[in-house]
Amino acid sequence: MRGTWVYTGKENEESAKKTVIFNLYYLGQCGAGFSRRVTRKIEMKETQTLDDLHETIIYKSFGWDDPHMYSFFFDNLPYSRDRRMEYSCSTEEDPFDGERPNSTSTKLSKLNLKKGQKFLFIFDFGDDQRFGIEVDGFGEVTRGKRYPLILEEKGKAPKQYY
Repeated sequence: MRGTWVYTGKENEESAKKTVIFNLYYLGQCGAGFSRRVTRKIEMKETQTLDDLHETIIYKSFGWDDPHMYSFFFDNLPYSRDRRMEYSCSTEEDPFDGERPNSTSTKLSKLNLKKGQKFLFIFDFGDDQRFGIEVDGFGEVTRGKRYPLILEEKGKAPKQYY
């Protein structure tokens, strides 16, 4: 059952009770080409990380298998100038600003997500595969279910390499 709560960051992360539901839109290479023909709805525990979201999108939902670098841009701008808004899989420091947020250790509960919030996910900086993500809502963890869940799939995922 979906609620309307907002993360406060005070939830007990060891025993997740809440989930986050995302709508995902494949935007194509460099954001041109697919619009909303290929979509997914994904539900994850609040204790899962942005890296878990990445793996759910690329490996579980799209069936791609070649790993590449990626980033989430929480100001919804590709390659944003505000490095605090970019959660990257890279552990290297930014040469200009120093440390930047890391997707592998950032739990969803720490992001203060709100229903309707939009952000961008870019996978494989060479091919520049772009995905729009919107927070659809929040739910409750159901015992016996293994998260993340793919709740809905529309459209066929393109091949990783054309």
